[in-house]
Amino acid sequence: MAGEFRVAEFYSGIGGMHFALKEAGIDSHVVRAFDINTVANEVYKHNFPGVPVMQRSIESLPMSLFEALRADLWTMSPPCQPYTRQGLQKGSEDQRAKSFLFIIDLLARVQRKPKYLLMENVAGFEKSDTRALLLRQLVRVGYRFEEYLLNPLQLCYPNSRTRYYLLAKLDAEPRECSDSEEFPPRFRHSVSGVSLIAPAADAQGHVDFEKGVWHHEEVRQVKEFMQSLSPEEVELYRLSPKVLEKHGYVYDVVTPEDRRTCCFTKGYTHYAEGTGSILQLQGTVGKDEMTIENTRYFTPREVANLMGFPADFSLPANTSIKQGYRLLGNSLSVSIVSVLMDYLVCRM
Repeated sequence: MAGEFRVAEFYSGIGGMHFALKEAGIDSHVVRAFDINTVANEVYKHNFPGVPVMQRSIESLPMSLFEALRADLWTMSPPCQPYTRQGLQKGSEDQRAKSFLFIIDLLARVQRKPKYLLMENVAGFEKSDTRALLLRQLVRVGYRFEEYLLNPLQLCYPNSRTRYYLLAKLDAEPRECSDSEEFPPRFRHSVSGVSLIAPAADAQGHVDFEKGVWHHEEVRQVKEFMQSLSPEEVELYRLSPKVLEKHGYVYDVVTPEDRRTCCFTKGYTHYAEGTGSILQLQGTVGKDEMTIENTRYFTPREVANLMGFPADFSLPANTSIKQGYRLLGNSLSVSIVSVLMDYLVCRM
């Protein structure tokens, strides 16, 4: 790659995009990271002390700052709440979409445009009005783009986290695009040059990641991602008898030999259903009783492992367990993003 490859990381969180850059082996310089979450920024600075982190709302920043970035790649993981299936799905009408709408507008106004864009969001974004606004702008400015729906299970990581990804490259002829132009769904489930497990599809071509890859024999076992904990450490992750009795039946329970876990969200340990799996260390799920001795939560480090964060990722010592879960639940699959980064920069 000729010259310095400069990266601007919007919605940088705990540094998932930066770790993906490293995992992809892309020789790059992250010139600035942007996020409004104080705790996430502390984690980012702990792992990447040399990167300037700006804790201000993106839309409040002057145009001169964006021009000065001179970034070749913009990475973006904007707030997912406007698009999540569990939310109100207000899309662009949601206040939390405001900063991303600003970035979409910024792409037309900034003179030094990034050659590459990589954006990640929840499955559900692909049905939003924000997607249409983004794609219209890309066409007008001259970006060629590809859209993906991918899951870490396809890369043999035993964690189900289906997400929408957009890759764009500034090498197309700009064209007029009306405010009513629509873009039919053409979502890819494979990446050129990458070995991925193909998800199952029905007769209409609709993909079902869960049924297709949950128990695929190539997916690695959960035990490969587990920590060796001392008895004192295990106590920190026990489920209380009250929680087990009241909510045990709604948890997604897995064993170390299983080959999938559910998506871990920021509500892990706070809510029982739909926030991530728990571990039954002995016995057979559904047959042997769950007890406080044989059942525990995954640790934040184990969640990070399942999401593809490398061994040198760490949380500052003053980060609470609850904060760790919230931060990781808001982060991304480093394993998936790293293969997309490599494809975007080297082969797209």
